[in-house]
Amino acid sequence: MSTPTLDKEKCTACGLCAEVCGLDVITRNGDGYPIIDRAAYCHACGHCVAICPQNALAIREIGVDAFAPAPPATISSTDMEAFLLTKRSCREFKDRPVEKAVIEQLINVARMAPTSINCQERGFIVVTDAGKIAELRAALTNHVRSTLNLVRMATGKPASLFLAPDSQQHMRHLQADFEVALRHMDSGDDYLFHHAPCLIFFTGITIDPSGRDHALGAQHYLMLYAETLGLGTCINGYAQSAPKVLAKHLDVPKDHTVYGAVMLGYRKYTYQKYVHRKPALAVYYE
Repeated sequence: MSTPTLDKEKCTACGLCAEVCGLDVITRNGDGYPIIDRAAYCHACGHCVAICPQNALAIREIGVDAFAPAPPATISSTDMEAFLLTKRSCREFKDRPVEKAVIEQLINVARMAPTSINCQERGFIVVTDAGKIAELRAALTNHVRSTLNLVRMATGKPASLFLAPDSQQHMRHLQADFEVALRHMDSGDDYLFHHAPCLIFFTGITIDPSGRDHALGAQHYLMLYAETLGLGTCINGYAQSAPKVLAKHLDVPKDHTVYGAVMLGYRKYTYQKYVHRKPALAVYYE
């Protein structure tokens, strides 16, 4: 269990640490010094250390170097909006490997994505070896082929009698997608990975109800940061929907499941326009 420590010689009793502590590990009685309950559960989120203007707080189990000064954010809301609205999935990559140092830089940022109770329990599996990529491609092609047979059954007349119209349409789209994928794969075209030089898989704890969220949070952090480095990414639904297949070919951490899969490479093209999106399905209680 983590333990915050307070240096009263530096502390000015401003009370900020008590305000941001979400588990009542640090409390305050009136205007006095913060009180640290050493029996309370601290999950070392670091909020107290990060907000203290006097550097009076520390977490005993974490070195002070882990809490580097944070420069002020300089991204305007306009720039952020433009950045998010112009991001496109990338399926066309340059014939150029992604440097290991760049991948490590991406993972270093992705690991900062939030997790419940700050557990930080997720894993990253990076595949750049051409032989392993080919192995995964073959395994997933077989998976798509067997899944297509089930989808065709679902779009048949007997099964369609029990499906809502929206579900029927979704299954027909899925069938068309799988058929196109297999047509390309059978002709020798890499429709599954689009010749991406790097694949990254994101894992989370299987029994944790938030395990998928932990993995996908890191996935989206990585994808957004990759854009700033001139890289393109695309979620790979074929892989993401087949965790048991992936587990047979990857060293998935013990008690983890693969929840996310991304293709990564240097972007070949740049898009010039925004694209259409459906109106948001939003409910307001005002």
